[in-house]
Amino acid sequence: MSHAAWNESARLALGMTGADRNCLVGFFRDRAFRSRVRAWEELAPTVVAALRAAVSERPGDEGFRAVIRELTRTSPEFAELWARQEVRAAGVLVNEVEHPVVGTMRFEASQLRMPARPDLTVVLYNPAPHTDTADKVRWLLGAPAAPAARFPGAARN
Repeated sequence: MSHAAWNESARLALGMTGADRNCLVGFFRDRAFRSRVRAWEELAPTVVAALRAAVSERPGDEGFRAVIRELTRTSPEFAELWARQEVRAAGVLVNEVEHPVVGTMRFEASQLRMPARPDLTVVLYNPAPHTDTADKVRWLLGAPAAPAARFPGAARN
């Protein structure tokens, strides 16, 4: 669950920094990240259930155990969700992020497992269809956005 790498789009759109390279720890403990996720309370149970599914595939993985111990100790929300013992494959999650400059962005997050490297999972955040998220990401990157794009100060959608 640690970030091996991310691109400039992820840094600008999702606020990823080098401060905490573990995405799960950041999801539960990074106040800035939590404040950007619009439906954090609804998404958190799915995130923990997907973690439990991943742990079931690698029961001896000390990395998983260390993160679970840390979060159980430091995040009451995680501890409560972990105690539910829910298991759910990750699938595609829709994640709405409230960006401080361009407003709401909607991403589909897909997890791709690497059979040759079971310790790695590639997570792709793609702009959700029928939204202006792709234009907002292009704008954040400094590339020309669609003519109708009105960033910053656009109506937040």
